[in-house]
This record gives sequence, structure tokens and C-alpha cells, in this order.
Amino acid sequence: MESTTCSNTIGTADGVSAWSMSDDQLTTALLDNATELNQLQGRRLELIREADARNLAVSAGAANTAQWVAGVLRVPTAEAGAMVKLASHLDTELPATAQALASGEISVPHARVISRVVTMLPSHIATPELRSEVEATLLKNAAIFDPKVLSKVGNRLLETVAPDLADQVLELKLKQEEASAERDRFLRMSFDATSGTWRVTARLPKMVGERLKLVLDPLAAPQPGPDGRDTRFPEQRNVDALDEACRRLLAERLVPSHGGNPTQLVVTVTQTGGRTLHTGIELSRKLVDQLMCEADLTYLVKPEDQPGRVTLLTDTQQRLFQGKLRRLLELRDGGCAFPGCDRPPGWCHAHHVVPWSKGGPTTRDNGVLLCGYHHRLIHQGAWQVRIALDGLPEFLPPDWIDPHQQPLRNHRLTPAA
Repeated sequence: MESTTCSNTIGTADGVSAWSMSDDQLTTALLDNATELNQLQGRRLELIREADARNLAVSAGAANTAQWVAGVLRVPTAEAGAMVKLASHLDTELPATAQALASGEISVPHARVISRVVTMLPSHIATPELRSEVEATLLKNAAIFDPKVLSKVGNRLLETVAPDLADQVLELKLKQEEASAERDRFLRMSFDATSGTWRVTARLPKMVGERLKLVLDPLAAPQPGPDGRDTRFPEQRNVDALDEACRRLLAERLVPSHGGNPTQLVVTVTQTGGRTLHTGIELSRKLVDQLMCEADLTYLVKPEDQPGRVTLLTDTQQRLFQGKLRRLLELRDGGCAFPGCDRPPGWCHAHHVVPWSKGGPTTRDNGVLLCGYHHRLIHQGAWQVRIALDGLPEFLPPDWIDPHQQPLRNHRLTPAA
């Protein structure tokens, strides 16, 4: 009678294809295959350990066993190094784990988790008895859980195995993590002239990251547009939130001064139309117009025929929306006036409908409150803002959104009686 048992060996050597198996045969074959694969990987670690003990790397001209294994097996050096390290640990300190792997009961990822957890035990409490107990407990859980869940079990294992030591070990672990985070902290900024963007990389300690997140989260909340959607990606909202946080710091003058003057951006505008920051970065006209909306401007003129002479020009007209005038805008608009936006007044810029640089006055009927996101949107030029006959701001969408460009208003804005 033909056997109904089907193993991986039958599926290959005897020519039994997977498609021809019954459901039970396929499941059995898959389990057998997993067991045999675990056994083979355990055997490979045993061979690597023996090669390391014989120092075959030196005979082959390699710098170390990891380099030799990488060459023989054609794997990355980092992966080979992890194999050598695990093979050594299994051989010297984890005999039960090595046996479970050799019999195919656990996988190499399980063995890695067990090795990591046992290695994490502080030396002053890691007695042979405690190590054996931790290893045995993890092996029992490895028969139930996948490596990811097993890792979580291992992180809390001392609460079960040695509850009296758990707090002590956790405190030591946290201190080590915090000391390492403090030592390795960095924030690096570099300007990429090719793309015209700043590249920022950082590694922040816990509390610095938490504070930054507390600052950015409310500023990075989605801001629905007229159709109810915020089309920005979360990462883009974070950038906009960081920009808004920096703008507020500078506006409130909470940043230390430079040479006795408030921290400021310096834009040089030439007669030929060039616009350059004091750092040498070039800006477009649109971006300069946006900066001018709420910047406190000082005009310094350098005559071309007298390069060493600088003349200060004083503007006697009010250019910024300040004091009572700012308050009037806040009372009228109640926050960002863009349709669908609910940003409060304190989060908004005061924008000149007709730009100041083009003769627009600083009056209530030429001003509108916009949050940072919608302020940038208006300066991009697709959306237009105007003050209607009833004195309230309204917005004209681009023609690809509404071919008729019907004016839209924020739901807060209602005509005055």
C-alpha cells in the first residue's frame, strides 16, 4: 500500500511535485522542510565553529574567520561575522540552544534572540544557574513564538525568572542607553547646491526627541483644504512645522543675539535682480516676497561708484501688521482665512494682498491672516486672495481645480450686518 506520508525528501528525490500533493501532504512536507533547513543551518554553524578553532582563515590568507567565511560562502562580511559570533556563543555557553538547533526544533533567528538575551544579562548577576534558567525558558517560548515575539519575551524575562533583579537590571540598562545616547548625539546640516535643499541628519537623546516631537506635532497636524484634504505627506508636514517653530522663535526674539543684534536673515538684492542670503544661497523672487510679508526690513544701500560707503534708508511708513491693526485682522478673520483651515490667529502670518513691494498699503483691507502652509501656497501663485466688496477675504482656486474659479471663503467668515 502506498504511504500517505510525504516529506521534503520524497518531494524532491522521488519526483513528487508540490502541485500533486494533497493539502495534508503539502503541510507535512513544508514542516519537514523547515526542520531540515534548521538542522542544516545548525550544522553550518558547527562547521564554522570548527573552522574557527582550527584557524583556517590564517592558512587561507584571510584576516580573520569572518572574512574567510564571507569568501567561502559568498555572503556579506557583516553576515559572516554574525555567524562566527553566534557559532562561538552556542559552543561555549548555550549547549541546550545548540542541541535544539541541531535537532531542527528552533531556527537560527530564534538562536540569535536567545544569544542576545543571555548576553544582555549583567555580569554581576549572570551566574551559570541564572543563564541556564533564562536559556531554558526562552527555548520553551521558542516552540510557541516567532523570533520577533520571542525577543519581546526576552526583554521582560527577568520579571518572571528573577523578579527581584528585574528593576536593577532595567535601571542599569536604561542608564547605559542614556549615556550612550548622550555620547553619540549629533545634528548635522549641509546645503546641497545641486538640488537647492538642506540635508539634515541627526541622532537625538530621548528627551530632546520628545521635546522636538511635542513642538512639531501640533504644528504638523493636517490642514484641510477646500476639498477637505491635506495633500502634503506627513514628512512634508513635519518640515513645515519645523519652519513654523523657527519662525516663531525668531519673531519672539527668543534666540540669543548676534553681535548685539537680534538673530536675522540678511538678503542682498542687486539692481540686476539677484537675491542672495548672507550665506551665499540664492533665492527666487517669490520666496523673497514671502519673507518680506512679516520681516522687519532695514534698507542698506551700497552705491556702485563708492563700494566702501553704505547708506541707511529709513522707511517712515508702517509696513508690518502690528498692534491694533493686527488685532483687527484677528477679530475679522478669526485665524487662517483660507477655506477649510482652522489654524488659530496665533499661528498665522499677516499677508499683504497687494504686496508691499508693489505699493500695497498696510491696512486692514489689504491684509489677511494665513497659516504658514497656506501663506506659502498663496505665494506659489496658483491660488489668489482678494478682499471682497463686503470687506472679507476670499480665495480664487486655480483653473485646474475649478475652471470657473468661483471664489471660496472660510466657513468662519460671514458678511457684516
